Amino acid sequence: MADRDVVSTAVAIEHPVFFNMEGLLQEPATEAMILQGLNDLVHNKHSSLFFLFAGSVLKSKGVPFTHALISRFPSKDKLQTYYTHAIGDIAKHMIPWLKNEFCVDYEVEMAREAITLNVNKDLVAYVIFIKAKSSAAELDIKNAMDAFLRLAELGYTIQLTCGENSYMRDWYRTMSHGFTAYFSSEAAMTTWENDPAVISVLEGTILPLAEAYAVASVKPFIHSMDATK
Repeated sequence: MADRDVVSTAVAIEHPVFFNMEGLLQEPATEAMILQGLNDLVHNKHSSLFFLFAGSVLKSKGVPFTHALISRFPSKDKLQTYYTHAIGDIAKHMIPWLKNEFCVDYEVEMAREAITLNVNKDLVAYVIFIKAKSSAAELDIKNAMDAFLRLAELGYTIQLTCGENSYMRDWYRTMSHGFTAYFSSEAAMTTWENDPAVISVLEGTILPLAEAYAVASVKPFIHSMDATK
């Protein structure tokens, strides 16, 4: 009976990526092909992950981005295998359009039953990347991450995660920390964004630590025949 009182947890690697491919916004058929190609990575034989989705950015601030990919892996080794063997084919189609790319790969620990998300058309992710100032104390960054996670108590989110960039790729050294919130709908995200407690944490605690930052919200791309006409 005692075992039932023990929370079973697991470690995972959060892998949110921002892309600026603004030219694709005028090429809906190519955009649909690329976003579907990214979403199809979940089926790649070299992808071992908990979930993955790509889509257009609803809105961004700081450094601007137009598209994003959000995923979660069981380990750094699994993410490295994905980097080495899975992403290359679709990346070839993206490179001509790609003006900028940011990623923060960070480790999270959570209850095992929460580690896989149900990716559907209503899911929304809100992601903050910061490059912490050299003057930012480790304690201040820890306090900012703790304050972000406590926002779960407000009840708007499905899940909140945050962490320090593990810099698994050299060109992803732009940002040092990531913060991700998942919502069941865009309306829930908007309500959350406008809550004074959330504004206080995002604007008053997290962003003041940043030398630079990028914020983006994204919904999963759902293939439409209209997009390819």
